[in-house]
Amino acid sequence: KNSNNTNHTKTPTITTIPPNQPQTTNDINYKKGSPITVLHIAEKPSIAQAIAKGLCKGSSFNNTSHTKLPVYEFTVPSSTQPFPKAPYASKCTHKVSSVAGHVFSVDFPSSYQSWDTVDPAELFNAPIQKKPCQGSVVKHLQSCSKNVDFIVLWLDCDREGENIAFEVLDCCMDLMNNSSHSSTTNGKNGSSMNNSNYNRVYRAYFSAINPSDIQKAYGSLGKPDKNQSLAVDARQELDLKVGVSFSRFQTRYFQGRYGDLDSAVLSYGPCQTPTLGFCVKRHIDIETFTPQPYWLLSLGILKRGRIIKAQWDSGRSFNQIKVQKLIDTCCMSSSYSTAKVTSVVSKDKKQGRPTPLNTVALLKACSKALGIGPHQTMQVAESLYLSGYLSYPRTESTAYPKSFDIRDALNEQTRDSRWGNYVTDLLRSGPTKSRGGVDMGDHPPITPMRSADTHELSGNMSRVYELVTRHFIASVSPDAVFQSTKVSIQIEALKEKGNFTIRGKQLISPGFLAILLHKEYGDEPQDDNDDDEYIIEDDDTEEVQNLPEFIVGEEFILTSKNASSSSTRSKVEVVVSGSRATLELKEKMTTPPSYLTESELINLMEKNGIGTDASISTHIENIQKRNYVELITGRKMKPSKLGLVLAQGYHLIDSSLVLPQVRSDIESQCNKIAKGLTDKDIVIKHAISIFEEKFKYFVENVNKMDILFSSSFSKLEEVGKAFTRCGITRRYLQYIPGPPPRLYNVTTETVYPLPLGGVVKEFNSRKCPVCNFELCLYSVGQPPRSFPLCPYCFNHPKAEWGEIPGEEDNKKLSSSDDPDDREDELKERKIRSIAGRTMTLQCPHPDGHPLIAALTVGQDPEGNGVFTLDAKFGPKWRLCGTREPTIIHMPKGVDKVTVLDRCDEETKSHFIKLEFRDGSSSSFLDNGETSYVTCFDKDEKLQGSTHTFYGKERTQMKGGRGRGGRGRGGGGRGGHGGRKGRRGGRF
Repeated sequence: KNSNNTNHTKTPTITTIPPNQPQTTNDINYKKGSPITVLHIAEKPSIAQAIAKGLCKGSSFNNTSHTKLPVYEFTVPSSTQPFPKAPYASKCTHKVSSVAGHVFSVDFPSSYQSWDTVDPAELFNAPIQKKPCQGSVVKHLQSCSKNVDFIVLWLDCDREGENIAFEVLDCCMDLMNNSSHSSTTNGKNGSSMNNSNYNRVYRAYFSAINPSDIQKAYGSLGKPDKNQSLAVDARQELDLKVGVSFSRFQTRYFQGRYGDLDSAVLSYGPCQTPTLGFCVKRHIDIETFTPQPYWLLSLGILKRGRIIKAQWDSGRSFNQIKVQKLIDTCCMSSSYSTAKVTSVVSKDKKQGRPTPLNTVALLKACSKALGIGPHQTMQVAESLYLSGYLSYPRTESTAYPKSFDIRDALNEQTRDSRWGNYVTDLLRSGPTKSRGGVDMGDHPPITPMRSADTHELSGNMSRVYELVTRHFIASVSPDAVFQSTKVSIQIEALKEKGNFTIRGKQLISPGFLAILLHKEYGDEPQDDNDDDEYIIEDDDTEEVQNLPEFIVGEEFILTSKNASSSSTRSKVEVVVSGSRATLELKEKMTTPPSYLTESELINLMEKNGIGTDASISTHIENIQKRNYVELITGRKMKPSKLGLVLAQGYHLIDSSLVLPQVRSDIESQCNKIAKGLTDKDIVIKHAISIFEEKFKYFVENVNKMDILFSSSFSKLEEVGKAFTRCGITRRYLQYIPGPPPRLYNVTTETVYPLPLGGVVKEFNSRKCPVCNFELCLYSVGQPPRSFPLCPYCFNHPKAEWGEIPGEEDNKKLSSSDDPDDREDELKERKIRSIAGRTMTLQCPHPDGHPLIAALTVGQDPEGNGVFTLDAKFGPKWRLCGTREPTIIHMPKGVDKVTVLDRCDEETKSHFIKLEFRDGSSSSFLDNGETSYVTCFDKDEKLQGSTHTFYGKERTQMKGGRGRGGRGRGGGGRGGHGGRKGRRGGRF
């Protein structure tokens, strides 16, 4: 490959470095005395700008790019700031740019995309390929990297970041300057370009984007880690093959049988499904729980006007008679029964400060304390990181590294009005070493990087920032100190069954509690009793605040409310010195657990190895998007009917599909890949063989799951209404509103999926000229554009009609500046695919279909489509763009528009006949004519009399703002500045 090829715009040949590639570096004398160029690539444009500011040290830099991806460029002499890997170069030109998340996505080739012709079982052994997420990003990288001497990769310092780093190298490395100054040679031919260029590729490892951290990373550049990238490749391939195979099969199978599933696709995911399984297991525990009565003795001590509850040391009993006999024993004794204080023990106890905050702890804390879900928490934390307020929010570490300057981080907070005084005192007395935790070596725990005044941040950003900051300060604060008191009390008449305990505590030194409202959140209780059948709820077990003084030997006369009538005696009225004790029998019921909270679910996922710190929030979000669970009051996860049926169905066929063990084992193997302990291909081959066998068994036994579906959902023939006639049987097809919407032939049991994203209506018994099916009317966008829809042709398109609508949309993403949004959009488009088709926000048929061709009156090259007469045919006559939400309104006074059979030889567009109402054509036609025949594409007079409006793709918004007119009027096509002309026009 010629590295100087200026027309290099195709998808690059993959030239990744093998895992065992020696991590060599260039000669320190590289280009001694000559200028060099260094290309820095960040993961997001905002990080690229922060890196440029951090590297230029206050000098100016220019953005030389004319695209959404910036290229900040500046030159510094080596005498001022030498490049660490070529310090003897005369000067260094820095080019700082970025990508927008992943450069490539993994998918099947086009020959495996059809849901109709490809057996899902074939996908396990199908080839995969990497496709550019955005072709413009690949071209941008290729343009930036031509003839640069060094590449420094500033991607996020996690596995995904390493994977993106090698995606960048696949685009850039062959285009670097293959200078003879390189010292690395290989074999008889001297230098190997890939080896030589890779020696001049470096990796910056950083956890924050403030100038000091950027300079620190710049001065200690390392090499990319191919093994971590391979671990991501393995996970991506397994998730694609396993998820798509199961999802395609069960979606087509069950949507072809049931009409009210309330989900566009029944997706399966190796992580998503076990996450659902945790929620379903808790639901089953609740539903199958049988309350049991139990009894216990409750001792109340009246002292100084307060009733203090003592806990019965013997615990609860499920035998009422046994406990009642103890009450009677006290009442039947020969003398008054007393409760005697046998010991009082007081000692200081510490409540440990919290451990430093990692990602999982942040997700749990925000859910419990702030009521913010995991997915939204990560979005907010990412925004705070990109704005320089927090360190990198994806980390497994719970211990600060030795290099972390705690005092410097605290100094940043001394000016804050909320906790500045506390921090100042803490610095004066000296921060406390953080408690426990593990430094995983990826990133330090999440900490504030700079102060934020109360007016700087708002909403959830302010709340998350405050939580993180308070947690950080608390983690280096002293422990809280309480005085803990244990009072032991004995009723002698009951012997060994008469022991009770009162526990009290009093705060001596608040320590970290002065800055952290600790009761809002904290570590989950250790769940060592998962199999315990009963749960006790007893207020008597709580510690008493400000416990009154008890003295050893002090006695309290007993009274009883529960003595049997035969043993009741007058002694119950005796009171000594204003103190007494009441002994009573309490009956309680065991209670079921509550639904899993988000925090508890995160804890289970982490404990069972489901997902990573970066992906846990996504899996929880996915099961909500798929309508498998709903979020109820208290941020608890309640499974839906569909989620219950799916999870229980997996258990009936193969429990390992929903239990966490298999996925946990795969995650463990991916960890070994990341550490270089095993080969990626071996892991993939082994995992695929396991899931392929499970898939075959699932298909053979899917009838077991079908039994559950049949008892919970309605058959297709029981749902819907007669809609249009089938062109084959002439029977009425039933309309199933879904999701997804579809037509169903009861006679042949054939399902015809309909496009999603618009509104489907009946169309006055018109028939398709191709298949004789009765047509529907499909309206999409706001304001709506209407097109004819043939249900058969929509599902059986022919190649000669042109590109299938929606396929082109999969190749492009939205114009959002947030790469996370674009990555979410790409994943969502894959998931929401219905019967092999994506959401249809345009004309549902290719432009070459006879239905569309018959209505085509003009070309729309800017929208890459055509203009057709709106299929509603008046009374407001207009033309609609098939591929863009463009509407052209005919002149006022037009009473009817007819599309003629005659076509223009050059444009292939149909001529149209405009008929005007009486007296309304004077401003448009001469001599009192009332009709006009023309070719719209070539008629500038007609174009100048129309009004063009740009609407919205989606249909859910009613009215509102749209884009301004393109302006065919007043100067013809593009008369008002073209497609990017006036904006915000109200229609």
